[in-house]
Amino acid sequence: MDIYSNPQLYDSIHANYKWDYTLIEYFAKKHKGPVLELASGTGRLATPILKLRLDYTGLELSKSFFKEAKKKFKRKASFILGDMRSFHLGLSFDFIFIGFNSFLHNLSTKDAKSCLKCVLNHLSPKGKFLLSIFIPNTEFLYRDIKKLYPATDFFEFENSKCRILERNEYNFDSQINHLKWYIEKDGKLGSVEYHYSMRMFYPHEMDILFQESGFIVEDKFGDYDLSPLDQESDMQIYLCKKSDA
Repeated sequence: MDIYSNPQLYDSIHANYKWDYTLIEYFAKKHKGPVLELASGTGRLATPILKLRLDYTGLELSKSFFKEAKKKFKRKASFILGDMRSFHLGLSFDFIFIGFNSFLHNLSTKDAKSCLKCVLNHLSPKGKFLLSIFIPNTEFLYRDIKKLYPATDFFEFENSKCRILERNEYNFDSQINHLKWYIEKDGKLGSVEYHYSMRMFYPHEMDILFQESGFIVEDKFGDYDLSPLDQESDMQIYLCKKSDA
């Protein structure tokens, strides 16, 4: 089953995930709006944007997530059903962002470039683009494919104490990590298998992608606290502008 077919499960898992709020708030407040989020999910990161009273639009591929976001936010925010690799909104935005590793769902360099091209076409002349993904970790990628590993802290779901256990299998040639999730409810492992895949991008690859897609990288950060990107960083966060701006 696709992990993005169950918005209630997703929201339960991420109920307390707010460590990136400060980052999004900081740059949204600095660069104003209107704001566009790609792969907006059920609208988790719409909340800090709306608190700043900025116009927010979210683009989401999953129909169930899109419907959930529309139901939660009603007219407070705009949500559009669409693919971040191919969208044409006829609008420009002063701040565009892709949060929480969502860019990694572009499973090829071609997909990644298509996504970045769409961002470029929707970014205002002085607009900024923020992208946040983790740095590939070989210890994580090359785990024992037969073992299950804890993927989340405990959370409440369907009146049960739950957590997610996962296994993964990494393809070196394609740089795609295939993951499978299982729900443990009150200590009992469920049989439903949720799956998703992510393409790993290394910092040097991102530099090339941005340059070839018409962006200049203004800043690089290694964590949500805006610490510098270095060899010890777990995250790679980029603030970009148009190269012709």
